[in-house]
Amino acid sequence: MARSKVKNLLLLKQIHSAVTQIKKGKLDKALDTLDKAEKSARQAKSTDALYYILFTRGGILYSAKEYDQALETYERALEVGSELLKTDPENADYQHYMGTTLSNTGNLLRKRGEADRAAKSYSSARKIYSDLIKKDSENAVYLSYAGENLNNYGSLLMEADSPDSACEILKEGVGIYEKLFEEKPDNLGYQAELSVALSQLGSCLKQQGPGEAEIAKKTLERALKMQENLLSQQPDNEKIKEAIILTGERLEGL
Repeated sequence: MARSKVKNLLLLKQIHSAVTQIKKGKLDKALDTLDKAEKSARQAKSTDALYYILFTRGGILYSAKEYDQALETYERALEVGSELLKTDPENADYQHYMGTTLSNTGNLLRKRGEADRAAKSYSSARKIYSDLIKKDSENAVYLSYAGENLNNYGSLLMEADSPDSACEILKEGVGIYEKLFEEKPDNLGYQAELSVALSQLGSCLKQQGPGEAEIAKKTLERALKMQENLLSQQPDNEKIKEAIILTGERLEGL
């Protein structure tokens, strides 16, 4: 018992140290610390700690654009997370981390051109977040992550030339961002997310043909208006400038 306790204390110290290093931007040191923490977690047979370690490492590698390593790490995290959910299927934290891991895995698979596997990851994340939102419909974290996953999923389906399915997914995403925006209309982040979602949906509707042209135009015009309003408040924001150009291009021909 005493030996096990020491291992767990060591594990907690290593995780805390890694988090501190991440906050300081010392990502290489954080990765080294997480390697040690993973060994401690396996020795202590702490499955929940192991999952958190793999999830955190995957995020660091993703942000560092080490995509192959990030994908390998996330896939290992999914295996461990699946075991956790078998033992505690109602644990909202486990579900949230799994949803995020699946969504990020979808992004990485999409970068590799593995569209079918990416779609499965996005779809699984969609279900997890849908279930979480049913239980906690006002949770802004769940809503925001769900909206981002749906935007990426819809974009993938558009690339795969499946506009009907893509528009269905993107409409769902817009509905989520509308809810966040209605709760906090002055939140610039929510405004930006909604405007991007509207622009993507408008583009998708445009692809569906003349029958959806008027709705597509109104959707894109609303997106453009929101983006121009955002630019007036953040005149040096390059991402908003790029979004305005893209929405304007999508409006051409409508």
